Amino acid sequence: MIQLILLIQLILIPSLLPRRYFVVINAIACFYSLASLAATVANKGRKSGLALVIAVADIVILALLFSGNGAAAAVGVVGEKGISKVGWNKVCNVYTNFCAQVTASVVVSFVACLAYLVLVLLALVALHKRSP
Repeated sequence: MIQLILLIQLILIPSLLPRRYFVVINAIACFYSLASLAATVANKGRKSGLALVIAVADIVILALLFSGNGAAAAVGVVGEKGISKVGWNKVCNVYTNFCAQVTASVVVSFVACLAYLVLVLLALVALHKRSP
């Protein structure tokens, strides 16, 4: 019974949902980055726990970014290969430009996530060096 409910939910979920998630998560990360930059500049030179809070929030945003990339990549794979067991055909042979743009955006976002990961690691190392 549970498998039937999950299958019905899988069929009824629109295919754009993971792409919307991808866009929303990237927008949230963008606005968070601007807000944390403003807070860091405003708090420059003062002793507070803001750096630790920002470091933890950076890790949460990083996890959200990677999950958004995973969701968008999964939809891309389904579009490229299809799922014969549930009757979903390949669509990238019909919408080649759209699939190429989605692939490019996922790849660029993944590279940006890796750069964000390096920045978070550098911030954590700097925070560790400043700790007593």
